[in-house]
Amino acid sequence: MKLYYSDASPYARGVRVAIRYLDITGIIEQAINPLENDEAFVEANPLAKIPCLVLSDGSAVFDSEVILRYLDSEYGDDKLFGSLPSWQQQTEFSLIKGLLDSAVGLRQEQMREDEGVRSPFWTARFEQALLRGLRHLTHHGEFHTQQVNANTILLACLLSYLDFRHPDLAWQKVAPGLANWHSSFITLPAMMSTQP
Repeated sequence: MKLYYSDASPYARGVRVAIRYLDITGIIEQAINPLENDEAFVEANPLAKIPCLVLSDGSAVFDSEVILRYLDSEYGDDKLFGSLPSWQQQTEFSLIKGLLDSAVGLRQEQMREDEGVRSPFWTARFEQALLRGLRHLTHHGEFHTQQVNANTILLACLLSYLDFRHPDLAWQKVAPGLANWHSSFITLPAMMSTQP
C-alpha cells in the first residue's frame, strides 16, 4: 500500500498518526506536492487532494475520514471510532473536521495576500469559527484523558496545525484546557514522529 501525503497537511498527519498508533506495517508513505499533479497520484485520486491511500490491488481510498475508517476497520479492531460510536462522538468528530477545514481555509486566505485578493470577510469568518469551535470543545468535549481515538488524533493535529500556520490566533486563551491537554498529547511517539 502507498499513502500520498504532504508534511504540512493536518488531514494527512491524522492518517499518519493513526498508522503508527495502530502499528500498521507495509504502507509506503510518499510525500508529494498535490499542486504538481503527479500522474500516478492524480490517477489514484482525480480530486488531487491528500491524503490518498492506494491499496495493494491498485484501488484508492481517499478523504482522511474514509482512510481512518478503513484503517480502523481493517487493522484497528475499532480502536479509533469504536464499534458503536455515540451520536455525540460522531458530532464531535464532524466539528473537529469542520475546524480543520476552517484552519486550512484561513491558510488559503493568507496565501492569497500575495495576490492582493485576500478577503477580510472570509479571514474573520474562519478565525471566528475556529475560536467558537475550540471554546465549544473546551466546555463540551471529552478531552480530559490521553485516550487515543479518531477524535483526539484529529484534534491534536488541528491544534498543532494552528500553532504551525496560525501562531497569531492565540487559540490557547479561549481554550486553555485544550492547550494543556495538547501539550501532553503531542508527546506521544506517533505525534512526535509526524511533526511537519
